[in-house]
Formats: sequence, C-alpha cells, structure tokens
Amino acid sequence: MYMKLSLKGLLLTAMILSPLVVWALLPGDAENGLPLHEFKCAGCHVAQSGGDGSGIYTRSEGRVKTVEGLMGMVEFCNEQTRAGFNEHELEDIVAYLNEAFYQFEID
Repeated sequence: MYMKLSLKGLLLTAMILSPLVVWALLPGDAENGLPLHEFKCAGCHVAQSGGDGSGIYTRSEGRVKTVEGLMGMVEFCNEQTRAGFNEHELEDIVAYLNEAFYQFEID
C-alpha cells in the first residue's frame, strides 16, 4: 500500500513539475524577451496581423512547429529587419514567445 501511494505521489509531482523543467531548459529568459519583443518586433507584427500583433503567433496556419523552428524564424526576422539582436537577446525572445504562445516541449 505504501509503495503504491509513493508511486502515485511521485507521478503527480512529476506531472506538476514537468512544465517548470521545460522552461528551465530554454537558454533564454522570457522576462527579458518581452520588452525586446515589444521594442523591435511588435510594430511589424501589428502591421502584418492587426490588433496587438499576437495573431501572427496564434494563426492556425502557423509555420512554426518546434522550438528549433521558432528559433530559426526569430533569427530570420532579425536578419531581414536588421533588428540587431545578439544571440542572448534572440534566446530571450524565443523563451518569451515559447512561454507566451507556443509552449513547445524541450528535449
């Protein structure tokens, strides 16, 4: 009986903590990514999708399917717009976007 309860407790704890582990595995800092996104990304996204610009992330035909794809898209946008983000800033933006919109699991 004790072993059965311990196993259930362990599984429940793992289910509760697993999203926290996923966020911890991303190298960027979502809190730093939010103002970077607002400063240099949001204006273009508002122009493209209207509203507050978040529609570009939540559209059903979205191109981004993995966290690696998200990083690639953020790098592409950085290059195309000449935003000038460094690698750490790009990681922060990816962490913010993943936390706010995508919730991709990290291996």
